[in-house]
Amino acid sequence: MNMPQMRIRDAAVFMGVSDDTVRRWIENGSLTATQDGAGRKVIDGYELAKFARSQSTTAPNPLGIASSARNRFVGLVTDIRMTR
Repeated sequence: MNMPQMRIRDAAVFMGVSDDTVRRWIENGSLTATQDGAGRKVIDGYELAKFARSQSTTAPNPLGIASSARNRFVGLVTDIRMTR
């Protein structure tokens, strides 16, 4: 699978955290970073999506009342599959 590489800043925006948090994840081995052609640290987009999925939790009902699942959908798309 050929996924784009993301700079630390972009990965932080994707995850909704600070750049420093992404750097700590790299330092503690939760994420793997490599260097791009310009020498900047980058993270494989597929690895970041898998990490996001592993960190996800069930979101509480934001309305606090019974409603359809569609109206309570909160999340981050980490995988798209096409079936025939």
